[in-house]
Amino acid sequence: MTRTPAVTVGVPVWNGARYLEEALTALRDQDLDEIEVVIADNGSTDATLEIAQELAAADERFTVVTSPVNRGVTWNFNRLVDLARAPLFMWNAADDVVQPGHLRACMEALEAHPEATIAFSRVVLIGADGERLGERDDENLDFLSLAPADRVRLFFRREVYQAIGYGGVFRTEALRAMGKHPDFYGGDMALAVRMALRAPWVQVPEQLFWARNHDEQTNKLQASDPVRQVQAYRTHRRPVAFPQWYLNHRLLAEAVRAPLDVRQRSRAAGVVLRDWTIKNWRFFPYDVKRNVQRLARGRGGAA
Repeated sequence: MTRTPAVTVGVPVWNGARYLEEALTALRDQDLDEIEVVIADNGSTDATLEIAQELAAADERFTVVTSPVNRGVTWNFNRLVDLARAPLFMWNAADDVVQPGHLRACMEALEAHPEATIAFSRVVLIGADGERLGERDDENLDFLSLAPADRVRLFFRREVYQAIGYGGVFRTEALRAMGKHPDFYGGDMALAVRMALRAPWVQVPEQLFWARNHDEQTNKLQASDPVRQVQAYRTHRRPVAFPQWYLNHRLLAEAVRAPLDVRQRSRAAGVVLRDWTIKNWRFFPYDVKRNVQRLARGRGGAA
């Protein structure tokens, strides 16, 4: 593919063979031809690579990059941003499904609102077999008219996670300027706060992105062990880890270091404290409990 695409879609994947073909077919069938889809295989040991290569052989808009070993979530996400040739970029998980018109609608929303750096549509939640599980509380989200701290408040209170993780379309250069995906568990949340404090977002009102919820997702596989949870993002070894404490620290740091006046930074920090720290206070003793359990298993000779 020699022409410059309008949108680059990056598909980071590790052992995602079960859902990958459906995810890629949905991207292939978008009504926007000017796209490139880069599939980044992160050392898969199942049929992921074969599925990706077969589709790439049939459609010049698709390319595949590989790694002989799994180098972590962040590395795989960020190499896709580095490879993007288009002015717009979207991460598409290997188990999520875009609906017809998603990419075009987000592109047109950004064209209509040059001040915005992210466009996103509404989300439907689906299960392992594609059954509809529900939807998010995401009707009528207005990020365009709000002050920076209020955008962060809206993100937290309405859990607008699709802006970052469920099909949000970024201005590529803005995403690069923000440092791409931070290298820690929950880095997508910190990225959202960083971007919300700097520019508005725009919502597409239709439900055009289906986010899959199933037992094989990385966040569920790692949840019982904090060290494994951290190592999914940072591959070096450590005896203990406190991912929820560190995430909270980084969210507060985004607020106090934002390029805003003192009043706006103070308001943003207050939003993080009220709508994340206090709301999720149970995460912090849970981190401690999981580390105690891990150390106890280690003393008992368990892996």
